[in-house]
Amino acid sequence: MKSSKAPISIAIVDDHNLFLDGMRLLIEHYYPSASPQTYSCANAFLDALDQGCIFDVVISDLAMKNLNGIALLGELNAREFDAPVVILSASEDAATQEKSLRAGAFQFVHKSASRGDLFNAIHAAAKHGPSSKEQMRRNAQRIQVDKVDGEHVLAPRLAPQQLKILQLLAAGQTNREIGTALSISENTVKTHVKAIFRELSVSNRTAAVRRAQELMLI
Repeated sequence: MKSSKAPISIAIVDDHNLFLDGMRLLIEHYYPSASPQTYSCANAFLDALDQGCIFDVVISDLAMKNLNGIALLGELNAREFDAPVVILSASEDAATQEKSLRAGAFQFVHKSASRGDLFNAIHAAAKHGPSSKEQMRRNAQRIQVDKVDGEHVLAPRLAPQQLKILQLLAAGQTNREIGTALSISENTVKTHVKAIFRELSVSNRTAAVRRAQELMLI
């Protein structure tokens, strides 16, 4: 196990800046030699990986805009990213925890957990080290499968723009309002909405939002 004094590279991914700053300060105190890097969204973290950044451990929030923790795990598995990922969430739902672990999370830690619980998870992740390519392959397969009402179904594959649109649909915005918010035409929004309905196997906005929430896409 790496000691608290051993160098360790940690990425923290969360879309709440106050939480990011608090986590960074805690880790810097607990790991004096560490230089944790913070990212305010999953896409910013993925960009850092594309630029060659390397991490020993990743700590990611579950409920984030655009790409949530589950979707991020899918992206990491597809890229064969082998560092362990600790998922943080305010949800106490057992199904949420199970889904995170099936998607490839190393550990699931509730945000109300003690500081000791969090750093035990970081210690365990650092000790575990990189996953094998076989484990990543299994993770990538698992993330495409969800279980709803006892039946296994393929999880929908939505583009980042479509996930943004889902968020705005959930907020009750019209196609015109969504187009303005995302700087795209209303017709483009309509095309995306139709694709979302098709992927989620629904026929209206209310059902799309409900289904997306069931799958933790939003």
